Amino acid sequence: MVLLHGQWEQRVRVSELAQRVGLGASRLEHLFKTHAKINIRDFVREQRLLRAAELLRRTEERIAVIREQVGFHDASNFNHAFKKRFGVGPRRFREQGYEEGTTFDQEPAEGTK
Repeated sequence: MVLLHGQWEQRVRVSELAQRVGLGASRLEHLFKTHAKINIRDFVREQRLLRAAELLRRTEERIAVIREQVGFHDASNFNHAFKKRFGVGPRRFREQGYEEGTTFDQEPAEGTK
């Protein structure tokens, strides 16, 4: 996970990570999931979304710029993933001014899916 914490904004290739730590890709994925209880792709997506939420709360930067900064290159993919994770899209998230520490572990509210 240490390798991923510093690189999640960049394109993450499991095969490259596996090579860097001297494992096969499937073995790395298995070990990661066993220890972290989440697969590598989901971990990276979660880190990107959390960083995007932080930037939306703390800055006035355009959403498109934030999206690129956190490693989402497709606006539709970002909007869908953000809404699935937080229950609202990035624009509404910013407008509603969610505070840091707000938890989003529950299912999104009805009608926001």
